[in-house]
Amino acid sequence: MAYDRALLRTAARLRDIHNPSALARATGLSGPTAWRIWKGVGAPRGDHADRVAEAVGISASSLYTRAEAGTAV
Repeated sequence: MAYDRALLRTAARLRDIHNPSALARATGLSGPTAWRIWKGVGAPRGDHADRVAEAVGISASSLYTRAEAGTAV
């Protein structure tokens, strides 16, 4: 399942999250997991999606909705 990495990064910057390490700290995810999500190697699912969305201030479903509408992946 694709997700909107551009939305994730834009929302993250508004919360002063500028790299995978900062995402890992904000979410409590491991460094490698945060790196994969940040780089688009894997999409956050389940609990990870909830934690990422909460940390960057968006809904978990919005990570996917915009991507399915044809925006940046």
